[in-house]
Amino acid sequence: MHSDNPAGTAMPLPAGKIKIAVIQNIASPYIIPLFSQFAAAPDVDLQVYLMALSEKNREWVTGLGADFKYKVLPGLSLNFFRKDLFAFHINTSIVRELIKNDPDIVFSSGYSSLTNQLAFLYAKLYKKPFIVWSESTFNEPNILRTISLPLVKFIVRNCDALVACGTRSREYLVHLGARTDKIFTAYCTVDTDSFKRQSGELKPWKEKLKEEIGIKNKSVILYVGQLIERKGLKYLIKAYTKLKPEFDAALLMVGGGMQKDELAELCQKDNIRDVFFTGYIQLEALVKYYVISDIFVLPSLEETWGRVLNEAMACGLPVISTVKAGASADLIKNGLNGFVVEDKSAEQLYQAMRKILSDPELKQSMGSESQQMIDERFKIEHAVAGFMSAVDYAMSKPG
Repeated sequence: MHSDNPAGTAMPLPAGKIKIAVIQNIASPYIIPLFSQFAAAPDVDLQVYLMALSEKNREWVTGLGADFKYKVLPGLSLNFFRKDLFAFHINTSIVRELIKNDPDIVFSSGYSSLTNQLAFLYAKLYKKPFIVWSESTFNEPNILRTISLPLVKFIVRNCDALVACGTRSREYLVHLGARTDKIFTAYCTVDTDSFKRQSGELKPWKEKLKEEIGIKNKSVILYVGQLIERKGLKYLIKAYTKLKPEFDAALLMVGGGMQKDELAELCQKDNIRDVFFTGYIQLEALVKYYVISDIFVLPSLEETWGRVLNEAMACGLPVISTVKAGASADLIKNGLNGFVVEDKSAEQLYQAMRKILSDPELKQSMGSESQQMIDERFKIEHAVAGFMSAVDYAMSKPG
């Protein structure tokens, strides 16, 4: 193990593997490969505690099939709806589990639920190093955040190390009072190797896959995600409406959500042609939608990261997103592999899509650059290395 942040006189490391207890809200399909690889690190004995298997706004299949130890804690989830659902998890048994497991380090995915906060309290009482892993950015204003801010600041300032999922989350941690030398980066990611491999295998069948879905247009603009207000989809549809007279294009909307009927009715009322709504698609079936597409767009008004951008880039697509998507600060090099636009700007979305569709060479080079960027910095092994650097630092703090 190694650390980029030497901490002076170190406390003795435990013999053998380091027992790491991870506190995680739910078992999303994206997190399972990440934790599997984290658990496979030679110095790690990983135990994951889940606050729930899933949440009310999630449609994925919840069977884990995980290569790591995990336990779903009994508890209660309070659901709050705004632009999206926010779940506040209460799992008081986390304290008993941590006392029984006696980990060397506690690794908490976030700080907002009572379960995270109880894990922090345990770590302080039992003198265990505590790491916060955060995706939060400035772009998530809500009343619960305001109410909990004093406690969140206390946790952030008194943990032993922090892991940011990117530039925007790092900035927010600093704003909360975190010392910069205690912050490490593990970029949000997915199993990009799988997306790259599968997309390469399916590309020769691109036209046949389009026919199966019923798309006859030359170009396809793709969105993947929940159909909810904070994703900014009305602005994407407005931009597409302006683009449509200039290009033989279709708009493919992959996902389900509270806004689906409203968006479909909008397209019907305004006679917006060639907009396809697929409903929710399970992760293992997503690749073909990336393969048949020419541009990926995430027009979010609020987004901690946006892992669909990782998926699209791994499949070799140019990407467009807004300044409000956390990932746009790290995944998109403006003009090189895509464009970053202002949120709520249908005009800028239109101009960005138009530039790419009107220049086939640019589209090709942007897609290649996307895939190269993923391979160089944004794979699961890169995220695990970030985790391990934070673990090294927290365990080697002066006693």
